[in-house]
Amino acid sequence: MDEHQADHERLVKDVVGTFRCPVCRRGFQHEHARVTARHEQLWIVSVRCRTCRNQQVFWIALRDSEAMSSDEAEEIDHEYLAEGTPVCTDDVLDMHQFLQGFNGDFAELFAGTSSES
Repeated sequence: MDEHQADHERLVKDVVGTFRCPVCRRGFQHEHARVTARHEQLWIVSVRCRTCRNQQVFWIALRDSEAMSSDEAEEIDHEYLAEGTPVCTDDVLDMHQFLQGFNGDFAELFAGTSSES
């Protein structure tokens, strides 16, 4: 593994270390994160909570190598991430029902939506 790729791997593991386990709310430790697959700038990382043994898988897409540094990754808003609610069974069922009828046209899906208030 070249130095550039090793830096990226360290970065994605650090990003995983900013998340909390949805079961016990303990922080994941980046040293327990394992890269399970990588394709170009998409990394799939698996981590097991050291407290409750819950396993999570993260898909992390990196921008161009110069676009994000380790310092920027550390600036992720930890409070915002910690306040997130875990996905529940109803959420999974709602998404399943949505995807059954979704034709893959994101332009149509987001047509007429705006981020302005």
